[in-house]
Amino acid sequence: MNARIPLRDSEHFRAEQLRIGGERVGRDRNLDVLNPFTRERVGTVPLASLEDVRRAYEIAHAYRPRLSRYERSAILQKAASLLRERAEQASMLITLESGLCRKDSLYEIGRVADVLVFGANEALRDDGQVFSCDLTPHGKKRKVITHREPLQGVITAITPFNHPMNQVAHKVVPSIATNNRMVLKPSEKVPLSAYYIADVLY
Repeated sequence: MNARIPLRDSEHFRAEQLRIGGERVGRDRNLDVLNPFTRERVGTVPLASLEDVRRAYEIAHAYRPRLSRYERSAILQKAASLLRERAEQASMLITLESGLCRKDSLYEIGRVADVLVFGANEALRDDGQVFSCDLTPHGKKRKVITHREPLQGVITAITPFNHPMNQVAHKVVPSIATNNRMVLKPSEKVPLSAYYIADVLY
């Protein structure tokens, strides 16, 4: 007879909820997140239903980006500061769910903070350009002016398990910096890092 051995919870256990449109949504079905070495249960994350996914896309699609460049930059700068203040806690989470050593996890936190700062700087960059058309005899004295706008649709991001927080940051930060909307599905092996970044950004 094969009796299932009960999982032991880590002292740093986190029970997460979905984040849909800024709200926390719990579900009956959850996925256990295990430390790959100790097999301790580091946390649980809800399994999203098809309806949850549809709702996330509907909310994201209906939202009209209206944050100024200054506001987007401030959000990303604040998140970088918070992450640096919480580097020990954040790196511990990465170590627990991915098995990375603490040194590598701390290094990853530094990289994520850098990505947040880079994104904050990009949010302030004036992205419009003016091109002269008089470069040929047919161009006369015309000018072409470009201006970037957020995408009309919703960005979908699916992140892998390696470098769990940095992979998420490389998807989410440019989206915020450019005033775009996103639905993110993190790796089921290391989803807690994505929730952590979401909380730092809120």
